[in-house]
Amino acid sequence: MSALQKLSKQEEPLVSMANCSLKINIYPSYFLQKIPGTSDDLFLRQGVADKIIEIAEHLPEGLFLVLIDGWRSIETQRYIYDQTIVQFREAGYSEEKIQKEISDFVAFPSRDPFKPAPHYTGAAIDLTLSDRNGWLEMGTDFDDFHQEAYLDFYEGKKNLSEKEKLAKENRRFLREKMENAGFTHNPTEWWHYSYGDRTWARENGTDPLYGGTELTFGPS
Repeated sequence: MSALQKLSKQEEPLVSMANCSLKINIYPSYFLQKIPGTSDDLFLRQGVADKIIEIAEHLPEGLFLVLIDGWRSIETQRYIYDQTIVQFREAGYSEEKIQKEISDFVAFPSRDPFKPAPHYTGAAIDLTLSDRNGWLEMGTDFDDFHQEAYLDFYEGKKNLSEKEKLAKENRRFLREKMENAGFTHNPTEWWHYSYGDRTWARENGTDPLYGGTELTFGPS
């Protein structure tokens, strides 16, 4: 069996998440930052989109999912990768430390469909929770590269502030909902989950469902 055949859902389309549920809001962070290759819409593989909608529809009354980033173009991935290197250099990281640690925070912008960046598959999602007053407390902003952004940062710690306790509970709640639906988490980013990509496959001892892909229609 070829590598392509092992990607059993590779032909599954990317679908728009716009207006798919009253329980889902889109906050296109990279588009709002005017990063190249972005859109004000958000796209996921059909099977991943169906799971996200199902999670949203079963949230308690007054809670919503906020989708921040899904499928990501190579142009966008390259820009984020390059900018992350710049940020690490400005923080005083050596080139050796950058090369060693950058993959923990952002994937190389590869076009190889069998070794893609997670978001290039359309199977990875960055998201958070909100209520009618705004986003729930998660302890850090989206795309924070400090240790506080690690999913389990608050676990096992004593003397947490009320804000930190709230962040811990909100992270636990989101993680429970996502993992119960079959998603795999990213330990260094509380907002990042995936279903069917290489990370998911490694965690589940199976083959990836999706490889890298391109939009077959233009983003809005």
